[in-house]
Amino acid sequence: MAGYGWDDADRDALETLRPLLDAGGYLPWSEWALRPAALAAVCNEIVVAGRREVVELGSGVSTVVLGRLLGQRGGRLTSVEHDQAWAGVVRGLLESEGLTEPARLIEGPLEPRPLALDGARWYPESALAELPAEIDLLLVDGPPGNEEGIERSRHPALPVLGERLGPGAIVVLDDAKRPGEQAILERWSMEYPDWAFTTRDEGIAIGVRAA
Repeated sequence: MAGYGWDDADRDALETLRPLLDAGGYLPWSEWALRPAALAAVCNEIVVAGRREVVELGSGVSTVVLGRLLGQRGGRLTSVEHDQAWAGVVRGLLESEGLTEPARLIEGPLEPRPLALDGARWYPESALAELPAEIDLLLVDGPPGNEEGIERSRHPALPVLGERLGPGAIVVLDDAKRPGEQAILERWSMEYPDWAFTTRDEGIAIGVRAA
């Protein structure tokens, strides 16, 4: 676990998340997974703010944990995954726990998109068409954005899905302290001045629309 770059806040978050982590089978943590502290922050948003329509770009451990939480509380997670093999792993976990109702996984191979920067690819329109019309929480943890030359691959999330974010909705950008994600936040702030983003210690940035 130490190899994932976790700190004391993550270890504390694991205890906070323990009821959800123990509610099902083994979860394949990796260095690409949402940090426990970040995952706990997202769970808190669902519980405290009563967010019921959650969309996640990029799937993994978070998909299963959020599926468990929304299955308990009522609500729905729709996750978009570009990697077919990994989507099969995550879908298998959801099916094994009977979570396919509260957590839906959509596959969509990356393709050139007009709003993608640096020649990056993004999710296809066919996958986005299956997302809910109104979103309470948009979790942006994909596509991969740490490759040299395409660090800003997650930029299209707000331009494409922003109109689906209802009153009081939030955007959560993972890996927010990386240079690419910092550049995305700067660009979003210029393009959408009605949104304000705060980078947090958990490694995420949370955006809210100004009242």
